[in-house]
Amino acid sequence: MRGKIIHYNGNDGRGLIAADNRQLPFEIAHWRSDTAPTVNLVVEISLDGDAVDAVTRVPDDVLLKEKASQLASKLGTAGGAALQSIREAAPPHATATAVGGWQQLGKPLLIAHGAFVASALLLPFLTVDPLGLGGKSFSLVGLSEASEAMGASVGGALWPWLAILSIALPVFWRNRFAWLALLLPLFAAVKPAIDLALAAARASSAMGNSFEAKLQARIVEQLIEALHVGIGAWVCVLAGLFIAAIGLKRVLLPPNA
Repeated sequence: MRGKIIHYNGNDGRGLIAADNRQLPFEIAHWRSDTAPTVNLVVEISLDGDAVDAVTRVPDDVLLKEKASQLASKLGTAGGAALQSIREAAPPHATATAVGGWQQLGKPLLIAHGAFVASALLLPFLTVDPLGLGGKSFSLVGLSEASEAMGASVGGALWPWLAILSIALPVFWRNRFAWLALLLPLFAAVKPAIDLALAAARASSAMGNSFEAKLQARIVEQLIEALHVGIGAWVCVLAGLFIAAIGLKRVLLPPNA
């Protein structure tokens, strides 16, 4: 049974979990995860009768995958309804042109792009964890927007959104070079790594070989060590490689050639 911790006192090790319209008391002896319980954590509960027997934290990646699955299901339902509405509302020749454009993309490309979009929006791309206590995770879109808001450039907030929308260009612009837009997902996925490498290089060389430069370089190294690549990064890069390969193939060998 799933629940959420709504109260926890670290002094006496007791807390409350909201689950199934009930409030279940638990103690630290029931805790089965390697990090301390905190308020608002989603947990899995094992009961012995009506009493709590064991409490386990539900990992963030499991929650993200479940949200991604729910979003994909909703998008699939909404997309089917939208497509049906377009077919009913649009003139026959316009409908045939639009549907033909999407069909030209092909199922493998649509699946790969869907995986990129879901991971860029929902899955952890990078985790900042300087103390080894779980840290803060960012999706590709979240990382780009947060870094731009702080005046940095780790990804750039515009690039992930351009990558997400890139698949529409070959549909509406029937030109072989429109397929080059499919390089954007791969670029958006690797740009944070490029930006971090450049920032580290600039920080290391800014003050020459002085003691301050060496100290600053060490600080940068420690900051980089605190960064952990998430599953979202791997999905984005792999999907981006697949999408880019299809885009280059379509540029060199257009489907209608």
